[in-house]
Amino acid sequence: KADPADWYYPDKGNNNSMVFENIDTFDYYLVRGFAVVLSAGFGSKGSDGFNYVGSDYERDAFKAIVEWLHGDRIGYADREGTVETKADWSNGKVAMTGRSYAGTMPFAVATTGVEGLETIVPIAGIADWYSQQNMQGAQRYWPKEMLNSFLAYFCSSRYNDETLTEKQREDMAAFHHEMSLQQIKGGFDYNPEFWGMGNYRLHADRIKCSALIVQGLNDENVSTKQYEMMYKSFQKNVKAILHQGAHITPTMPKRYGILVDGKFYDDIINEWISHYLYGVENGAENRPAILVQMNYDQRKWETADSWETAYKMNLTCEEQGTTVIDTDWETAGVSAENFDDVMGVRSSNMAQRYVTDPFKEAVTLQGTTCVRLRAALKDGDAEADFNPVNSNDADTLTMKLGMHEMSGRMDDVKLTLLLCDVCDEEFDSIQSVDPQRNTIPVNVVKEGGIISGGEVPAWNEAEFATVHKKYRVITRAFADLCNPEAGYEPETAQNSIELKKGEYHDYHIYLNATRYTVEPGHSLALVITTEDPINCLIHKTYSVEIENASVTAEVPMTEAVENRVMTRK
Repeated sequence: KADPADWYYPDKGNNNSMVFENIDTFDYYLVRGFAVVLSAGFGSKGSDGFNYVGSDYERDAFKAIVEWLHGDRIGYADREGTVETKADWSNGKVAMTGRSYAGTMPFAVATTGVEGLETIVPIAGIADWYSQQNMQGAQRYWPKEMLNSFLAYFCSSRYNDETLTEKQREDMAAFHHEMSLQQIKGGFDYNPEFWGMGNYRLHADRIKCSALIVQGLNDENVSTKQYEMMYKSFQKNVKAILHQGAHITPTMPKRYGILVDGKFYDDIINEWISHYLYGVENGAENRPAILVQMNYDQRKWETADSWETAYKMNLTCEEQGTTVIDTDWETAGVSAENFDDVMGVRSSNMAQRYVTDPFKEAVTLQGTTCVRLRAALKDGDAEADFNPVNSNDADTLTMKLGMHEMSGRMDDVKLTLLLCDVCDEEFDSIQSVDPQRNTIPVNVVKEGGIISGGEVPAWNEAEFATVHKKYRVITRAFADLCNPEAGYEPETAQNSIELKKGEYHDYHIYLNATRYTVEPGHSLALVITTEDPINCLIHKTYSVEIENASVTAEVPMTEAVENRVMTRK
């Protein structure tokens, strides 16, 4: 009795875009005989629940669909539950895929060990909701979207349902307001009660299916740390495709696609799911463990047998004394529009650069770089929460995050770290161009070059546009000085301290995972700064003192490389 016309409606949370306007995304698979099921999330329009981001309830709603397709659960064709329907047309084998939020749910469901889920293809999916929004006790996501309750509205929630009664709306609003208060209670620290259900990697031992994980190495929305945590959660049967794009799918329906090592992306996924759902002997399971698009030549793809590397390059600073950095954006001449440009090329009152000599031969780093340093709060009015300013026009409720009056402790005294590729001469690189760092322009190289088959329209073949600058940010990280115990695992960010002026603490800060080749004549620059205007909910006034000789970095490399000394520049 379903009327497809009912599926299209303005999503008020998402710029009034039409819900299910991308329903033809999977036409490629339909014309090849696959059955495709699209399901809205728990608490979306048409359901009876409340959207509860990162919860077991949300995860299990999708799990129930897998169970139905596997024959283990009865479905109903009516809301009253009187008309049973079985997926008797299904062979019981299921694959899940999607991007972003829709790339998160396949991993979440995989960690339940549900029968029937044979494989997943998560694209820019989240492995842990805490470290998607935060990083080592500090805020890392866009200020206006820090509260998970915002996602409940953004992602096609029941707020859009005009048939709701006033009481239903009030109940929903009350639930999401309480959800916000629980998040605010923990501030930017890891609160197991709030974040535990969304830390899917804690249940990695339940995973039974295979995975082909897809991630953009320049994705600042869902960070590459999420890819790495997801990849490490699989003991076997996991492969990865890493491209140089931002928050995209290698084939963006109705727009463009990039070739993946000379092949169409959907052809690769077709081979993968054909093997795992239908037993087609096409060698899909023998794909390289890692297939990665190179930063210096996007037409070149390289492989690796493992994400883990056997080699490390140690970067050290032998200079004595201390460096003081502050949060005075105006004096440093930085803004959301030029932060990377300033940080990449010079030190200032706000940032200190530690730079190696140029490399004589190309070197490739792969994995997560760990930076160690000793630092102390130099100055700032802690009793006044460091004089907070709403720099990015966040709503009143969101601005309570990190406030002492709500969490009862000092919070989000931020350090921002960047690892940059720098050169005296300008060079071409793939970089984002928008203030949110999540858009990389593309150039069409062949109109209609991505063939879908059947009568499905072809899409344009494209390549990423390049910029010409003297630097390129390779990877970045955020950390809170109040969380010296925080490390790689999100749950290590539970304990915070009250900073005392002049009291030093040791920090180990993990940058987002990446693979990057530094070409001959280029140097590595480690930039330590305070606030990043783009990822800054609360602009505070404070300064930090760093012991120069304590600054070290352990960089995972694909081959043996001599250790390097960094100097302040």
